[in-house]
Amino acid sequence: MKLIRYIVAAVVLVATTFTVFSHAVEAPPPPPVIMPLPEEPTSRLPPLEKIGEGKFRLGDILVNKIERSISFPAQVNMDRGLLEYLLVHNKGKTHESLLRTMVAPYNLQIAFMLLGFEGTEQRLAMQGAADTPKGDRVSILLSTTTGQTATLFPAESWLAIKTDEAMTDVSSINWVFTGSYVDDGRFLAQETGSMAAIWHDPVALIDNASPGGESNRIWFVKQGTVPPVGTPVTITIKPAK
Repeated sequence: MKLIRYIVAAVVLVATTFTVFSHAVEAPPPPPVIMPLPEEPTSRLPPLEKIGEGKFRLGDILVNKIERSISFPAQVNMDRGLLEYLLVHNKGKTHESLLRTMVAPYNLQIAFMLLGFEGTEQRLAMQGAADTPKGDRVSILLSTTTGQTATLFPAESWLAIKTDEAMTDVSSINWVFTGSYVDDGRFLAQETGSMAAIWHDPVALIDNASPGGESNRIWFVKQGTVPPVGTPVTITIKPAK
């Protein structure tokens, strides 16, 4: 009965949100997953506010339907060391993530849905699976400045890869929005805090579809380029070109 209550609540919530957003963007096809309403009061979906032409705010998330982009605040979490994630929630696996954020994974998935991003219909069997994750391709851009003059740069600019015992720059990563899913009535990205994985993770919202995503031994912070831990960062996600 509890699971049924979650699913009914999620259907009503998503339908209501799409109704509010329908004046700005055509509703996308039904997503491949149904998300339950989080139990924690602090992670419940905030109201969707229109703040400008084609621009909406969902808590700390800015949704731009004209650019089809999503922006939200984060912080530098590591400035050196081995990585498995690009981004996690503050309550997630912060010991192995470049960035962290207070934005709820549940709310971020709603933002993706509002802009019509489609996740995978065939999930990886486990973390570190050899298969390539599927989903809509996205670019993850960062900025450490605020205001209209903020300069965006690819998130992989702060990553290095170890090949043949040598560290090399990461020129690009094929990020894909896979979306997370429900298990036993719980939205797993919300449970784990996993948001953008460098090492394949079927629970995360975004995964690494580039070669090497099956390994958790080769991805590192590009030491010397990342600002100090705690530095505010704005993350912008948009369709990959």
